[in-house]
Amino acid sequence: MNVMRLFFLLVITMFLTGCWNRIEINDIAIVTAIGLDLVEDDKVHLSLQVAIPSKLGSTTGSGGENGKGSLVISDTGVTISEAFRNIQGKLPRRIFFSQSRVLLIGEDYAKKGVSPVINFHTRYNKTRINSFIMFTKGEASKVINSMPKFENISAEEIKELNKLNIGLKVYIRDFLNMLLTDGLEPYGPLFTLEALEVKPKNKSEHVQSIRGTAVFKGDKLIGWMDQLETRGLLWLKNEIESGIVSIKIPKEQGGGNISMEILKTDTKLEPKLKNGHLQMNLTVSTRLNLIENDSQLNLFDTKVIKDLQNKVDKEIDGRIQMTVDKVQKEYQSDILGFGQAVYRKYPKQWKTSYQKNWDQEFPRLAVTIHTNSIIKRTGVTK
Repeated sequence: MNVMRLFFLLVITMFLTGCWNRIEINDIAIVTAIGLDLVEDDKVHLSLQVAIPSKLGSTTGSGGENGKGSLVISDTGVTISEAFRNIQGKLPRRIFFSQSRVLLIGEDYAKKGVSPVINFHTRYNKTRINSFIMFTKGEASKVINSMPKFENISAEEIKELNKLNIGLKVYIRDFLNMLLTDGLEPYGPLFTLEALEVKPKNKSEHVQSIRGTAVFKGDKLIGWMDQLETRGLLWLKNEIESGIVSIKIPKEQGGGNISMEILKTDTKLEPKLKNGHLQMNLTVSTRLNLIENDSQLNLFDTKVIKDLQNKVDKEIDGRIQMTVDKVQKEYQSDILGFGQAVYRKYPKQWKTSYQKNWDQEFPRLAVTIHTNSIIKRTGVTK
């Protein structure tokens, strides 16, 4: 019996060998953001923002190189993998991608095509496909090197900006899905550095901002949309979570402005196929609260509220129509997912009549917009 017990004890201890392949934090360089640019000879310029753990105790932006809680190290290569290996050769610690929050791609690289980026992130198992993907006019390396104002690391500020849901929010996995989905072209947020003040005294003072949209055709960047057009896109994608709608009151009605806070929106895309003619119907329902009024309107009058709701309808309709015109007439890129909606409702007709010719069908697709706005609360004063 004692022999059997000893035998089982030896067998059990064989499975208690500990973490033989563990990696200590002191042995790794934690990447918080990745920047990609295109340089001479079509080489890839890879910038890695690496955290300095000893400088991350506070959010005052102090510590690290030039007062930051991170440093940026970069190198080039004919591929992303080669640039990565060249950077690893300059670091005494193993590069650790699993905490990377942001992938930022420069304009020139995006225009050439981002398939190599997506390919690297899906094949190399140490990177994260649930990082935010963003695009910038100019060079990503300059943005990666920007000084944070509210956090120790600029990548942390970018993450917090995304959490506010003010602009577009796209993950790498979302971008990959858009690339692979018929009837839907990819898009992503435009990330910029903006002056800290409207009339800046110090031109070097900038803050990070998500201010527009990068529009793609396949994997190639073909243009940009501004902030107002992006709000229209968010409405179309049913991704408006907050915002302000301001209405200017005509002088004959007393003048002034009224601002309303968006509480909830609901957008539905419904393709209609009749007698071989395809059209897209958009129905947009919006609920708002009135939060500011410097007009002379009597907000206790139901006729005034009805008229105000009609004005809001026209404002929302105009924003959405602006976005539709931009992508249909100028870019001819279906980032709105109209083709996907057609496929879901008419799968047979999509495969036989529209799938192969959607690039030609989308720009001439008739679009009708129906808006319905309701002001829920106006406050307790006239």
